[in-house]
Amino acid sequence: MGNRMTAEDRKGQILRGAMELFAEKGFRGATTREIARHLGISEALMFKYFPSKEELYRAIIQKRTDGSEEMFFPKEAIQAKDDRQVFRSIASNLIARNTGDPTFMRLILYSALEGHELSRIFFETHVMQKTRLLANYIRQRIKEKAFKPVPPLLAARAFMGMIIHYVQFREIYGMKDALQFSQEKAVHTFVETFLNGLTGGSKRDGSPKRKTGA
Repeated sequence: MGNRMTAEDRKGQILRGAMELFAEKGFRGATTREIARHLGISEALMFKYFPSKEELYRAIIQKRTDGSEEMFFPKEAIQAKDDRQVFRSIASNLIARNTGDPTFMRLILYSALEGHELSRIFFETHVMQKTRLLANYIRQRIKEKAFKPVPPLLAARAFMGMIIHYVQFREIYGMKDALQFSQEKAVHTFVETFLNGLTGGSKRDGSPKRKTGA
């Protein structure tokens, strides 16, 4: 007789199975009965760990976002003011997490279209928290005259949006064949393009550089 599944393993199994169905059918479309059937367990057993579909959905988001702070925004690179490493870390983390398993991205997009409350909470807390962290870094580098004066929050959103759209184009829209680049190549291109815009090509006041020696 095989070993019984531990409580933590069972919770992990339920979360993985539920995430698959939510990503396929949305929060409203996936019933607890379907989730239990998909996992080969009873609803009663599932409710033992997650009393409601809302609790299950919230646990998926929590599990996905836990422990990502340092990976996303490395303190050593910030302290060293290593701009390229800061942006490389963010880009690499976003690409790796979402191309490794795009199921969560599908789930969040589906929920956003449904107008689900937990999707709004995810974007207002997790996504905006990360955006503000990057905006604060950009703001500080502007004060230090390292970057051109731009709206920090818009700049942070632009960089993260560029990366996420690239991943969506590959994983959600099925365009992997059109974007056959290594992660290293993609990260390097995005980071260099973005930083060149913040640091070069015009004066600090945003006006074009004038040619000298006519």
